[in-house]
This record gives sequence, C-alpha cells and structure tokens, in this order.
Amino acid sequence: MKKHGFRFWLLAIVGLLGMVLSLSQPPKQVAAADNTLKSVFSIDAGRKYFSADQLKTIIDRAHTDGYTDVQVLLGNDALRLLLDDMSVTINGKTYGSDVVKQAIQAGNKAYYDDPNGNALTQADMDAVLKYAAARDINIIPVINSPGHMDAILTAMAQLGIKNPAFNGSKRTVDLNNDTAIAFTKALLQKYVMYFKGHATTFNFGSDEYANDVDTGGWAKLQQSGTYKKFVAYVNDLAAMAKNAGLKPMVFNDGIYYDNNTSFGTFDKDLIVSYWTAGWGGYDVAKPEFLTDKGLKIMNTNDGWYWVLGRVDGDLYSYKTALASLASKKFTDVPGASSAVPIIGSVQAVWADDPSAQLDMPALLKLMDQFSTAYAPYLVRPADYSKVDAAIAAVPRQLNQYTEASVAKLDAALNAVVRGKKATDQALVDGYAQTITVAIKALQLRPADYTKVDAAIAAAKKLDRSHYQDLSAVDAALAAVNRNLNITQQAQVDTMAAKITAAIAALVLKPVPQPDPRQQQVPTKTIVNPDRYLPKTAEASGWELMLAGLATIFGVISIVFFWRQHRMAI
Repeated sequence: MKKHGFRFWLLAIVGLLGMVLSLSQPPKQVAAADNTLKSVFSIDAGRKYFSADQLKTIIDRAHTDGYTDVQVLLGNDALRLLLDDMSVTINGKTYGSDVVKQAIQAGNKAYYDDPNGNALTQADMDAVLKYAAARDINIIPVINSPGHMDAILTAMAQLGIKNPAFNGSKRTVDLNNDTAIAFTKALLQKYVMYFKGHATTFNFGSDEYANDVDTGGWAKLQQSGTYKKFVAYVNDLAAMAKNAGLKPMVFNDGIYYDNNTSFGTFDKDLIVSYWTAGWGGYDVAKPEFLTDKGLKIMNTNDGWYWVLGRVDGDLYSYKTALASLASKKFTDVPGASSAVPIIGSVQAVWADDPSAQLDMPALLKLMDQFSTAYAPYLVRPADYSKVDAAIAAVPRQLNQYTEASVAKLDAALNAVVRGKKATDQALVDGYAQTITVAIKALQLRPADYTKVDAAIAAAKKLDRSHYQDLSAVDAALAAVNRNLNITQQAQVDTMAAKITAAIAALVLKPVPQPDPRQQQVPTKTIVNPDRYLPKTAEASGWELMLAGLATIFGVISIVFFWRQHRMAI
C-alpha cells in the first residue's frame, strides 16, 4: 500500500509539473495551410481619420517590406469612407444620398470630431486602390457590424429609424430591430459592390457584440436566444460577399462562442481572423475547434497589436508589440495547443483613442521590424535597379537600326515582368543582362545610296571620246565607299555631289576645223547635153501613149486566154 501510494503521488507531481511547464511555454508552432502564407498589415482608419496620402505611405512600406495585403478598417466605430451614391432603399422607402452622407458625417462627429478629416471620398479610395494595385498590394476593406457601429447608429437615429441600438449600447445594432438590420445590410451591400473587382476579401468584423454594456456580450446573447440571429446575420453577409466574388472574413470571438453549435452553423467559406483566445468570462472557441468546423484561420495574434498613443505598458503598447516579434513565431495562433492550418498572419495598429497622435515613423519602423523578424514569410520585392538602368540606356531613335536587331531588343523589353520577389533576383538581373546584350547588338541601317547610284549611272552614260580629261570623274567614282551607315549619310551625299560636280566640270574635246583648200568642188564637162533630154514635148507624148496602149492590150490578151483555159478544164 505504501509503495503504491508513493507511485501515485510521484505520478501526480510529475503531471502537475508538466502542466505548469506547458502553461509557461509559448503557443506551439502552427502548420501552414499552403506554401504561400499571406502577410497582412492592418490599420484602424475607422476610429481615426487617415488621409489618402497617409494610406499610400503605409502601402509603400508594405510593398518594400514584403507584405502581401494591407487591411484598412474604414468602418470601425466611425465610418470614414463615403461613396458617391449613398442612397439606401429599404421597405419601400428611399433615403437620399446627400441625406445619408450628412447623417453619417454627423455620426462621425458625434463619435470623434477628427480635426484631420471626417471621411474619405470615393475618389480618394479610387486613388488608394490604384496606388496599391501598382505595387502588387491587395487591399482588404473592413466595415464592422453588428458591433462597432457608433456613427451608423447615430445616422440611423437621425434618419428616423427608431431604437436602432441594442439595449443601451452606443456601438451595436439590435439584431431584433428588422428595420435597423435591413438598413445596415443595404449599406454594407453598397460597399461590397464598390470593392467588387478591387479586392479579393471583405472583412465584416462581427466582433465584440455590445461589450460596452453589461447586458451585452456573446454569453448573454446566447442566453436570450438572439445568438441564433447573429449566426443568420453573419451568414447573410458571407453570401453577400460571395455573390460579389469576394471572400468573407470576420473576427473570431463571436464565432461558435463557447464552442456552442446549438444555434446554427456558420458558412464554411468564412475566413476567421483569429485575434484572441479570450479572457476571464470571455470564452471564445479555440482555433482547433473552428478548423474542425471547416473554417479557415487568418492568424491575427493580438500579441503584435499596437494601440496608438501607448508607448509603454503591458497591454497593446509599442513596447509589447516589439517584444512579441522576438517571442512569437509567425505561425503562433493565440490559444492553439496543436498544429492547425492558417492562411497567413496579420500585424495590426489600432486607434482605440482616436485623439492620440499618429507617429508615422514609429509605425513604419514597426512594420520594418515585423518584416525583418519574419523575413522567410515576408519576401521583399526584387531589386529592379539594373533593369531600370538598362531600359534607360535604350537609344531613343530606334528607327536608325535594322528591323531585325530592333525586334530582338523589343523582345527583351517585353520579357520584363514586374512584381517579382527577392527569391527571383537572378531572374530579374537576367532581364537587365538580356536588354544590355540586345542594345549592344543593335545594327545601324546602311546609308541611302540612291543619289550616288544616280550619279554613277550618269557617269557611265558619258562618251569618253568626247571629253578632254575624265580623271576627276574617275577619282570621284573610285572614292565611293559602300560600307557607310545611316549616321554617315552626309558623307554618302557628298560622294554623289562630287561625282555630279566632276561631270559638270568636264571639257569637250575641240571639233576639227576643215582645210579651206580641200573644199573646191571639181566641175564636170558635159559633151552633148541635148542627148540626155527629149527632143520635143510632142514626140515624147506620142511615144508614151503608144507604150501604154501596148501594155493594156497585152494584159487583156493574157486575161482572155486564162479564162478560156479555165473553161476548158
């Protein structure tokens, strides 16, 4: 008995030590869902106004640091993006665009009247999206609901929608208010359709339901049975995104809260942005449970969170964000006790206090250090400086070169693919080398010898026997060089001009003058000129007449005898 008891207590002590050690260890590394994990930087541009230029600065750094995406919270307590058309029609009633805009702007002011700006315009966001696309950065828009809707709730009340908020909450819509829910969905639909074609993922938030009041929270939502409506609401938003060709994403804390599946099944196409493992009395589902339900996990470890204005301290300060870069792996998901697949990881900067000053240099430094700490995952862009230098060296007047050599250069230029990563640096350097070789191989077109050929043809037509000295023409012809190119056209034209000038300068040989002494014509003596002429005009006429009659008679005789002969036959 004593020996048995000793073994029992020994095993118990070993077990307790194992539990303590396991609790003190950081979360286990999580397996990657595939070979390419997303690296996302998230900025809270909902609570605090960020200008288009500030967002572009963040996008620039995301590009150079190797991030794949920038998540922009546009609706988070405040709503900081107003589309051109903000009209909303529900239940047969239309709320005009200008009226809705004014109501949302009033809601933003009621939440926090940011001196830097109230909301971005659609033109602002168009420019941001274009800027991001040019740098191969995906934008993930976030419009949070049913929680974190302060400005929208104020707007709904101003528009005449009664009691849109949940039981005293300032930021959460009442899931039991059908009109308020219809307005919220119609508003979200406008943003989904705007980002269709510009983004691949749309984040609906869906976190922290009425955490600002004692009557709220997921536990009480389940106790009242309203959690079932939350499941349906999230699924409706997921369908909205999928119908627009977007992937739906939500934060994790409300999804299957407390591992409870009795209220319905969430859409399995949801991406769950897993940021918290919960805290005392906040019992969220663990990542393993969610993946078992077929949901994808985006690792949004809150250990990397920085809330603007918090430099020191133990909760989401700059200090703790930096420390987590050293203590956490890129794939460490909060609360994970076993290997679960993820599709990427998110580093986030929040503006819980929107009046806190933005320290952009510190923000960019935090991005740089995240990129350095997780360099194998954040592959920085390749260096195209050699390619750009090679392209700059391309001659401007390519029409001077042969078509064949220019075609090879064009092929080298067209082969350049932008957006390659540092892992493909050798390939990028190869682009530059190919272009340089093609430039060196350019062949100048031959000069135009048309004028020279015409001058030579004129010289060949000359009768050399007529001219005194053709040595200048011969010298000009001998000086013709057929190997000059188009850049030496002036020299070729000079050759033609010299030949023509030499021909024009030719001197004819003198014409021989006859000897006057040799020009006397000898006279011929006529002995008897009268014998060569008819004696009289009369005698001459009778002789001719008789000769003609004799000829006619002869012809008639011949014809007569020929006809007699034919008749006899």
